Amino acid sequence: MPSILELAERVLKAFKHYEAFIFEASELAQVRELVAKSELTGLVVIRRVDPRYEDIYIMAPWSLDFEKDCLSKIQQLLAEGRLSPEEYKRKRLSLLEQCVNSMEKERARLIIGKLENYIKSIKGA
Repeated sequence: MPSILELAERVLKAFKHYEAFIFEASELAQVRELVAKSELTGLVVIRRVDPRYEDIYIMAPWSLDFEKDCLSKIQQLLAEGRLSPEEYKRKRLSLLEQCVNSMEKERARLIIGKLENYIKSIKGA
């Protein structure tokens, strides 16, 4: 089993390139420990990649709350008159998708920053 530092470096590299980390069930306990120690609780979600594959998990940015936030931002644009009702009908899904993608990228940057700080703290100790 890799050390927590090696795991943190792998997760950091994966988030920098793919904004997610895929791992096997044998590493699940260690990944959960890393999440707790690096203050990623609430920022990431850990789940099975596919129900058919019990041994493959993914750590990805927590994004369930983004859709509601984005929808309220889009509705605010409509209420302020910066978006016409016709544009709202035509572009709502596209605007929602762009907003969620943007927020996911921002969350991934936050996760990367926390991982870098955690790795620095381990190496400095």
